[in-house]
Formats: sequence, C-alpha cells, structure tokens
Amino acid sequence: MADYLDWKRIAATRSHFETLVSLINYHLVPRVSQIPAEDFNGRHFYDLAMDVIETPPKMGQKTPGPRVPIQRLSEDELRRRKKTLNALISILRGAFDIAWERGALHTDRPKRCLRRVPKVDRPRVIFLDRTECRLLIGACHPDLKTLVRAALYTGCRANELIQMRVGDVSDRMNSVFISSPKGRRSRHVFLPSEGVVFFRALANGRLSSDRLFRKENGRIWGGEYKSYFQAARGQARLPASLTFHRLRHTYASQLVQSGASLMIVAEQLGHANTQTVSATYGHLVTQHRESEIERCFEPLASPNSQKLPDCLATKAESPSDRSDLPRFIHREVTSWPRSNFSRLSGPLLQELRNSR
Repeated sequence: MADYLDWKRIAATRSHFETLVSLINYHLVPRVSQIPAEDFNGRHFYDLAMDVIETPPKMGQKTPGPRVPIQRLSEDELRRRKKTLNALISILRGAFDIAWERGALHTDRPKRCLRRVPKVDRPRVIFLDRTECRLLIGACHPDLKTLVRAALYTGCRANELIQMRVGDVSDRMNSVFISSPKGRRSRHVFLPSEGVVFFRALANGRLSSDRLFRKENGRIWGGEYKSYFQAARGQARLPASLTFHRLRHTYASQLVQSGASLMIVAEQLGHANTQTVSATYGHLVTQHRESEIERCFEPLASPNSQKLPDCLATKAESPSDRSDLPRFIHREVTSWPRSNFSRLSGPLLQELRNSR
C-alpha cells in the first residue's frame, strides 16, 4: 500500500492523493493491513465488503455510530456505502498491480477475487429552478452572494472559484479559464452574456495575479463558505440537503433541460467524456426528446396528403378486427433460462426439463 501511495504522489492531483490517504487510513489499514498480500482471498474480500457497507461513514471529527445490518439500510445509504466500497476496490487493484510489477506478488489471485458492485449510481435529483436560485441569492451574505452567482454562471466547484485569479477572466473571449481543476484537465468555461458582464466587472482595474473572489475585508475564501451557505439556505427555506456543490448540478441540469448536448455539458464541467454527465443528468434529456424528434424528423407523407395510410392510423385496431395480423404464441414468463447451455442428455436432464 505504501508503494501504491508513492506512485500516486506522482500521478495523482494533490486533492485526489489526500482523499486516497484518508480512505486507506480509515478503511483499509484497520481491516486488511495485517493480511500478507499473497494470502488475500475471496473470504477476506467478502468480510471487508460487509464491514464497509455496514459501518456508518465518519462525518468530520465525529465518532461513527454502531454497525447497522445491511437489511436495515435505506436505498440511499446502501448506494453510498457501495460506492465507497467500489472506491476501495480501485485502490486495492492499483496496490496489487504495483506489488505484481515490483515482484512482491507471485499470484494474481488477490486481484482476481475483487468484484466491483454494479449499479450504485443514480441520477441527481436535487437542483434549483430559477425562482429558487433568486431566493438563495437574495438570502446570501454580501460576501457569499458573489461566489454563488459565479457558481451558477459557470458550474465551477467552490475550490475552483476560490483559486481563480483576475487574469483567468478573458478580455477577448466570453470565458474564464480554470487552471487548477480537481482532475487533470484545465479548461475554458464559456459564459452567457450576463456572466460576461459579471466577471469582467469583478476583474476590472485589478492585478491579474490577484484572487478574483475576496471577502469585503480583503481576505481570501476558505472553508467558511460552507457555514455562510448553510445560513443562506435556511433563510431561503431551501432543502437541508442542498449544498454549495449542488449549484454545479443546478447549472448542468439547466443546460441539459434546455437542450444542450451532453458533450458540451461535459466540456463545461471539465469531464473527460460524457459518461458521468449521462449517468447523472441523462434522465433529464427525456423532457425535451419528444419536441426534438418532432422538430428534426422529415415527414414521409406528401404535403398535399390529407389522410395517413392505413398502416399509420393513429387509432390501433384490435386483433379481432384484423384477420391479417400475425398470431403470437403466449409464452410463460419464468426466471429460469430457456436453455441450460449444455449438450448433455440423459434421464436427469429430461427430468429437469419436465419439472419446469
């Protein structure tokens, strides 16, 4: 595990490296560090998985609560715990790969027994409409109001805004430059006209090396923006689950609902591809799919035609009224496979077939 972290110190961003250290120290060190790498097997992995899923997450400096059986976890709690487990599996796979490359492992069994948990993500459902956005802005402290508006104009993370410099605001393009993102890709975030006026007003007459967002007393932002945001959220009577990061989801959700392509949204958010955007916001695309199909589809019928062909009639005829419709054989729905994928025959196979 130490060799793995030595490599990640080089390959990963600082924030991601710190997250890895936290996950390893909290989850893996107390559970599997005493097991020799070559002895790690499926039983160890199962015990680790159940322990991670049933142990409540640690929140800040608070002591985690008692272990909760998996049967008593809510759907959202289970989803979150499984997502944490998948992150730990990725860490273990990377550690076993490094150990193999450096000759510390002579078998691939430790890696082969790791199994990711499927279908742990679900679409984000918490985002604000424009009325709620205005309520939130109106309830913000003057220091926070500027930061919130910037997040709604760009979809940037809080840390990206806090680290932004005056020189990152382009005076030639309608964009701002994100030079210290969470991932590996720097990017230009293009702005609406209202956002261009907002950002250029903030940058006007200031040194390019200065932080763009400062509080009224001249200090730069730190983690205290969270407490400011909680106070504004309460005053605006918005859901307690709303965090500053949800403004990023609000930005992306509005773009998707308005018809922006997933690729454009991914580039604005700084994702390498559309996979994350599709998994998170893809369900919103269906809201304008019908109008897009109607707009883009070229009619087959002649413009002078007043009547659709019989095969395109809007009111379907019942099977009893149509003698030319094919007759479909009803098959019993069963969870058993239709085939056992075996070429063997004999009394036992025949008995199994008769018992279906």
